[in-house]
Amino acid sequence: MRFMSKVFALALLAALGCSTSLAEPDAAAGRVALKRLSSDQNAFTYFSQLRQPERLVIRDAAAWTAAWLSIWPNGAPIAAPPSVDFTKDVVVLGALGTRPSTGYAIRFDSAATGPNGLVVWTATISPGAHCVNATVITSPVDIATIARFDGPVQFVDVPTVIDCQ
Repeated sequence: MRFMSKVFALALLAALGCSTSLAEPDAAAGRVALKRLSSDQNAFTYFSQLRQPERLVIRDAAAWTAAWLSIWPNGAPIAAPPSVDFTKDVVVLGALGTRPSTGYAIRFDSAATGPNGLVVWTATISPGAHCVNATVITSPVDIATIARFDGPVQFVDVPTVIDCQ
């Protein structure tokens, strides 16, 4: 039984690291390209100033600059936000909020249009009971761009527990 648990955990970790989607199979027809702004597997940053959970759709440069500045600590040197052509794209930003340790993450997975607008699937990752994590406050954030969409946007969080056994 313990062997099967390890096999399942490894399979889950491999699936999270791949480009597989958490989206419903019937959403594939309306799939919208989603480009994460980080090469990190599970978050743009783990140490933001966004202390509450948030899901934002940013549709203009002024809102993008304000959101970008809100991520970083006061007084820290802040690079200019990545360039976005808001005539073609929008930015989605997801904050997990304050967490008590490492092992938590948030990752935009996929997006698709449907009858009620755009749906963005978001993996919200938590460490399992067997994980050893540093006791340090984290506030994970992920950021992605998608093709401009002016209608309603729904975020669907897909809770995922990684058990490090």
